Amino acid sequence: MATGNLRKNKKLKKLYDHHSYLNRKVKELTEERKRDRSSESKALLMRLKKTKLAIKDAMASMQKKLKTLTDKKDIL
Repeated sequence: MATGNLRKNKKLKKLYDHHSYLNRKVKELTEERKRDRSSESKALLMRLKKTKLAIKDAMASMQKKLKTLTDKKDIL
């Protein structure tokens, strides 16, 4: 990820931080899932992965929007 965009946009940084947090939690739960095969742990893991993916999509969308705004500013 471009660090310049993180400095420009606080929302993008917040999403990036939340995504990093979820990434750590998913890794922990994946390791824990090797021992605990309950349906509750599977549901939690799936929910975290879906949330992480949604945040990743939001970050990509925001980066694309920032890039187009920056490109338009350079034209003017």
